[in-house]
Amino acid sequence: MGMDFSYLLYFKQEKIWDVLQAVVEMASPHQPPTRVLFPDHELAVPLATWQDNHAQLNHDAPQLDFHFSLYFEEDEAIQYWRRNLGDDPSLRSPPDASGVKMVPVGYIYLAIHNPSSEHFPAGYTGGLVAFNFGTTGTRMSLLFDESPSIRKAFLGLLERIPGVCGVFNREDSGEVFWMDGREVYAQIEDPFLMPEEIRVILKSRGNA
Repeated sequence: MGMDFSYLLYFKQEKIWDVLQAVVEMASPHQPPTRVLFPDHELAVPLATWQDNHAQLNHDAPQLDFHFSLYFEEDEAIQYWRRNLGDDPSLRSPPDASGVKMVPVGYIYLAIHNPSSEHFPAGYTGGLVAFNFGTTGTRMSLLFDESPSIRKAFLGLLERIPGVCGVFNREDSGEVFWMDGREVYAQIEDPFLMPEEIRVILKSRGNA
C-alpha cells in the first residue's frame, strides 16, 4: 500500500459554507457544479463530486465528498513533483503583479465530516466540522509533506476563517500546526485525536 497523508482542518460547524467557499476560490472550477440541497434552497458548488452521487449532495449528510485541483504558489517541491508528471506549462497561471506563479496540484480529495460522521465519536457535541484534504497516493503524500507552499496555503485557510485546529496526518502519527488562532508545532501519536484532546496534550506540554 502507498502513503495516504492528508491535511485535517477543524472549523466551527457554522463556518462550513464559508470554508467551502474559500476552497472554491483556491480550486480549478468544475462544470456542471455539484448541487448541495437544503430544505428550502440549493447551493451550486463548482467542484466535482463522485459520479454515483449524481452531482447532488444533501447539506446535512454525515460526509460530503469532492475532488479537484488546488492552485498553490510554485516552490521547489511542487516543481519537482510536476517534472515527474511531465509538467505542461500551459496549466500554469500567469504570474500576478508580485511575480508569484500559481500552479494546480491534483486531484486532491476533500471529505467534509459533519458531527454525525464516523470521523467523530458517537454522540459528538463539540460543534466542529472536519475538512480532510487527501492525496492520490505516495507521490502526492510526499509532496504534501515537503512543500512549504502547500503548508502555507492551508495555514492561510485556517487564519482566514478562522479555524480551530490543523493537523498534518502522516497515518502513523500527526503534526499539529495550528490551534486556537495561532501556529504551533507539536507531534502527536494519533492524528485523529479530537481538538479537545489535542488541547489537553498541548497544555500538558506547556504549548497551550
